Amino acid sequence: MSKTKGKGAVPSPSEARSVSSALNQSDTALKQLIREAVAEAINLLIARLNNIDDKLADFDKETIQIKEKITEVERSTRGNKAGIRDIEKQVKSLENQMMETQIDKARFLLRIQNVLEQGEENLKKGMAALLAQLAGRTDKKLSEEITAAFRVSSAYTSKNLMPREIYVRFSSLATRNVILK
Repeated sequence: MSKTKGKGAVPSPSEARSVSSALNQSDTALKQLIREAVAEAINLLIARLNNIDDKLADFDKETIQIKEKITEVERSTRGNKAGIRDIEKQVKSLENQMMETQIDKARFLLRIQNVLEQGEENLKKGMAALLAQLAGRTDKKLSEEITAAFRVSSAYTSKNLMPREIYVRFSSLATRNVILK
């Protein structure tokens, strides 16, 4: 600077150059710092974006796996439904067979109502004697054709205070039909 120091002093050209040079250097250093800070911020953002891309890729993989599992479950469900339909058909078939079997067994039964109960009764022998009189056969022969005789309670007999019904099972349908005629 000039020798006179004061408020309006004019710097010498060499001083001005040195101040200008110092300002340029600090300006260049400041610009370099800003560039480095911006580059670091950009690198940080790129790393975060890459992390987000990786997470999205993982989500996409998981979504694909879930869709595959859903498809697999739907396939097995369809298979299960078909299996259930088959089982339902088999159950209906078995129910029909059971009903037919019960009907076939019932063909051999004769139901008798309003026969008073006695203490220790031998139903097979008593029914053979009673039915032999009706059919005009001998007790012994009819007793051989009766496989079982038993009493059964029904709601009707219980409600109306009647004796239990007697069921007589015959070995042949022909014998039962002869007695019914």
